Amino acid sequence: MAARCASPDEAEAGGGKFRVNKCHPPDDKTSVSTSPSLLTSSNGIPFTGVSQYASTFQSLLNASVQTAEIPITQLQNEDSTVLSREASLGSLQSSAANLTSSLNALAALAGGQALSASSSDPSVVTATATGATLPASYTINSVTSLASAASEVSVNSYASGTATPVSNGTMTLVAGGQSYTLNLAANNLNALVSAINGAGAGVTASVIPNGSGSQLSIRSNGGPESIQLYDGVSASGTDLITNTGSGVETSTATYADPASTQVSKGVMTLVAGSRQYTFALSGNNLVALAQAINSQNAGVTASILTTSSGDYLSVSANQNGATTLALYDGATAGGTDLLTQNHQGSDAQFQLDGISISEPGNTINDVIPGLTFTLTGTSSSPATISLASDPSQLSSALQNFVTSYNSLQTAVQAQEGPNAGPLAGDSVVGQLQTMLNQIAAYTNIGGGIQSLSDLGVDFNSDTGQLSFDQTAFDALSQSQIQQAFQFLGSSTAGFGAFATQMSGFSDPVTGLIQAEITGDKKTDSDLQNQIANLQDQVHQMQISLTQQFENADALQQELENQQSALSASLNGLNLVLYGRNTTSF
Repeated sequence: MAARCASPDEAEAGGGKFRVNKCHPPDDKTSVSTSPSLLTSSNGIPFTGVSQYASTFQSLLNASVQTAEIPITQLQNEDSTVLSREASLGSLQSSAANLTSSLNALAALAGGQALSASSSDPSVVTATATGATLPASYTINSVTSLASAASEVSVNSYASGTATPVSNGTMTLVAGGQSYTLNLAANNLNALVSAINGAGAGVTASVIPNGSGSQLSIRSNGGPESIQLYDGVSASGTDLITNTGSGVETSTATYADPASTQVSKGVMTLVAGSRQYTFALSGNNLVALAQAINSQNAGVTASILTTSSGDYLSVSANQNGATTLALYDGATAGGTDLLTQNHQGSDAQFQLDGISISEPGNTINDVIPGLTFTLTGTSSSPATISLASDPSQLSSALQNFVTSYNSLQTAVQAQEGPNAGPLAGDSVVGQLQTMLNQIAAYTNIGGGIQSLSDLGVDFNSDTGQLSFDQTAFDALSQSQIQQAFQFLGSSTAGFGAFATQMSGFSDPVTGLIQAEITGDKKTDSDLQNQIANLQDQVHQMQISLTQQFENADALQQELENQQSALSASLNGLNLVLYGRNTTSF
């Protein structure tokens, strides 16, 4: 607390008078503190005050900043209003979209007559309407077979899925510029020698023992020429013998046992349906065979079945229907089929209204337009599929329409009247209210169903809400249901045409509500930019003022220090000259 300085008093000294200022100490009898005090302005810039007027400087700084922030607050309030409008428009758009959707659903039902499919015997056939537009009845009879997928297993079992050979192997010999396909009777060196010598290629093959096993030797019968040998059905890949051109070549590999060591990875042919797939095995075993089959994209899946009697290859078609499955050891579909022929798959066989039909699957959608039916069992007795209007679909759609209408009506009413929301006076609100009134009051004079009330939908003029009377709807006859479809029309005619008009409001790209939302977003962005710019200006002003007030405060403190020093000097002089301490007055 600063010292209190009284008015000048008269003091006597040696018969004369002189005027002095008597500065009384603070009421708490403590001296004035000169230590700095840290004060903070309203916008976060620290102000360091050391004089007795520091709090005054702080107040002036705060007042200046607060005055400068008034336009910012006004812009923030304006932006808050814009954001409230945008939120209200979004809610209005959502409610309008729901009503548009419900009107489209009614129009679609009217166009399709709300048809539903039923079966007289679901154990034989089930059905679903998928776009049919006319009532109808169909008879399914003589379901002699259901479609099934082909599934076969190997005729023989294999002791080991990874070690037991599955192919005798097919190889290609090139001699004298000609290629010879060799089908090995067994996958070993001895069988390869026999195949080469029986190919009529003008060469002689033999087995040459060496210290670590045996090698294949091929000698030209006609002198020097190029000789090559490949594992596969074509002259490609790695040449298995040397190619010196001398007419005498040996295998590049050594075989431990000419009677058992495999010389070929094997080539096999799969028949799936009407197509053939020839492939080489990465290894001559059951695992490699299954992998090779699955990589052909043949519409089948191969797997290995492990049993107590050994491993079996299983091949199954991925789709139902009659499918030929066969597997041959070699580059052609000939010889012994390695698969069983017990489950080659079957097509569905039945009659539709006396017409015999065969289908590869049990679910059929390409026979009757707009109707999908599924055969579930064989039967010699007829089953009837009926397409008829389903009133429950219409009642459900009407209830959904009433709910959507009331939701939008509530949203519109919230923006009108003495307690109107942020969209008070907005033209789109008035246009929506007009549209809702037109929807509720729509009539079609001349038809059996002339208004919504004929369908059990009533309008409450006091609340502006609709209600749906299920009992009244259930009392409608089948002919009245058909008349209801005429009343509803389509998305371009009749009651359903309101769907197109409502989309003019609710469309998320071109709708009237979206246009206003886009405008508000632009306004919000502009206001945010203005606010940011003003905040930066106020901040810079605050920094400048803070520096100025700190300078003024420091100068004031310096003057206070000078005054204190002068007062101390005067008191000392009075004490020396007159023996009096003026500070005690």
